[in-house]
Amino acid sequence: MWSSVVKRAAKKPSEPDLAPTPRDRERVDGIINRISEETLLVFDLLKDGMVKEASFKTVEESITRHCILSTFEQVRVDAFRDAAGLARQQSRKFAEAALEMAEPQQRQFVLSVAQAFERFSKQLQTIEQRAIADRQRRDKQD
Repeated sequence: MWSSVVKRAAKKPSEPDLAPTPRDRERVDGIINRISEETLLVFDLLKDGMVKEASFKTVEESITRHCILSTFEQVRVDAFRDAAGLARQQSRKFAEAALEMAEPQQRQFVLSVAQAFERFSKQLQTIEQRAIADRQRRDKQD
């Protein structure tokens, strides 16, 4: 009855690809650009002799810190979005598998797992939307 499921589950999962994605490279480039802007601004202040009038802490907080925090926020939002997508995929797979089940108890169990994945994806989507709204609200305040 469940032997085919056990045989499939016994396979070793493939190792995840940990190479940087194009999205990761874009984020890193954005942070490097912000650091470059900050460095240029500091050198301009030094060159113009305004060091006593300028606060380096303000320069640091206003450019690089904000950029890095925004990048981390975006990474979290993307992670919730990706996880919600994966949960929806699993829900569809379980729903399709339920159609092939011969016994009603098996079918009901597999359908309940599909529904659990669907509820989980909706929870993740709600968290993602809340994070986006919080970020937009903070951007308006800044």
